Amino acid sequence: MAQQDILSTLRKLISGMDESLVIFDQSGKLLHASFDLEKLLERNDLTGTTIFEFLTYEHERIEGFLKDLDTSKYMDLQVILRRSKGVFTARMRLAAWKVDEGEYLILGSLVDATHIERKRRDLLRKTLTIELLSKSKKIRNGKLHDAIYEILEMSSKAVGVTRVNAWLFDESHDQIECIGNYDTRSGKMVPQESLPVIDMPTYFMLFETEKIIIASNAQTSPYTSELNESYLVPNGIVSLMDIPLRSEGSIIGVICFEQVKQTRNWTLNDQKFGLIAAQMVSLAVETHKRKLAQQELEAALRQQKRLLIETNHRIVNNLKITESLLNIQVNKARDAFHRNLMLDSVNRVQSILKLHEMLTDNNARNLRVSLSHYVNRLVQSLRDSLSFPQRQLQLLTSIDSCEIKSSLAMCIGIIINEAVLNSYKHAFAENEIGVIRIDFQMQGPKGVLEISDNGKGVKGNREFTGSGVEIIRGMVEHLNGNLDIDGTNGMKICVSFSMR
Repeated sequence: MAQQDILSTLRKLISGMDESLVIFDQSGKLLHASFDLEKLLERNDLTGTTIFEFLTYEHERIEGFLKDLDTSKYMDLQVILRRSKGVFTARMRLAAWKVDEGEYLILGSLVDATHIERKRRDLLRKTLTIELLSKSKKIRNGKLHDAIYEILEMSSKAVGVTRVNAWLFDESHDQIECIGNYDTRSGKMVPQESLPVIDMPTYFMLFETEKIIIASNAQTSPYTSELNESYLVPNGIVSLMDIPLRSEGSIIGVICFEQVKQTRNWTLNDQKFGLIAAQMVSLAVETHKRKLAQQELEAALRQQKRLLIETNHRIVNNLKITESLLNIQVNKARDAFHRNLMLDSVNRVQSILKLHEMLTDNNARNLRVSLSHYVNRLVQSLRDSLSFPQRQLQLLTSIDSCEIKSSLAMCIGIIINEAVLNSYKHAFAENEIGVIRIDFQMQGPKGVLEISDNGKGVKGNREFTGSGVEIIRGMVEHLNGNLDIDGTNGMKICVSFSMR
């Protein structure tokens, strides 16, 4: 088919199309242009011009395409075109038809890609903003004021609006209070008064069913017009996009994107970004609340620790006073019987005193004490109080190293104190050299405490009685443990109990 016939057919084909189309030959000379292309390039008559006159820097790519039509007959590229009002981005699609040997006609379609490029840049700007906010240390550190400033400032630039502000309900939900209002006109936070919720019933009820409120003309919208008198008109707000802030499923406030003095049509990308910005604000508020709760908890723990230390100091002081008063009574005793009674009481007080002295040490943590340290201090105290010429005793210890609760340590201390006093009073004759052993072993989850002496023991089937034995039984029962007393070869008291 001759070139003129094909050209005539193509002209008829594109004459009814509402697109910017052009036909040119291998040299780039325009043979026909649609009316829409003339409007796009702002020229009344394009016939006789070349495609290269409107290109900026893509000459080589198109020239290469035109020289190689025998192998490639289609091309799709983005170009920058000239027109009277400047340059613009366009998408160009080219298709070639062979009309004779070595001769081709090229049909081109041009679309103004300015809005596509604008949309691409807008999406890129929003994406980068979201990425930066997701890495924000201010949000993660719970610094609410700094985090809100950062979110609102970056959001205003990403969306390109006049104002972005965030609001939270007060405790009674009677008012909604502004926690930040960034205004691009001043480039800083601007104060904003609180608003009564009762004046905006329709507005807030809408959030129960909708994720977002959009109003291109907020002052006439049935959803937002109730804000006119108190908010929209005084601030010159024409368009708004409001998204609720939610925490644990409940609405805690709202973030508002506001355009002043001109109408704004909110795109789908604007809405998606607004939802993410709302999540960022909610995250900042929740992190701030958690930080405050953590600080309150830490302050309460510090206060509790101070009170505990003070309480232990007071207990220690009171126990020392009690010990001193009992020692005075020991010195005033008129016979050995009453003297021994007073000494028993002194030793019981001392077993409790040693524990509380350890709890007031800097090394005591979480009301736990080193059992070996506690027992050795208790035994040394017993050595000092039982060192009389008529009783030459050795107190030997073998204690597995472990940390236990103070309540458990106190029970163990009382058991040791009573068993040692019992051996001291009943196991040995005067001037007899005796040995009392205190052994503790860890056996899995259980502990085994054994107090034994090499004294005379208990002959026959006599029952083990006395106030000291009753105290030991009471302590073992308190521990939910097992007690075994053997008096056949000296006295041996064995207590097993759970360490948990």
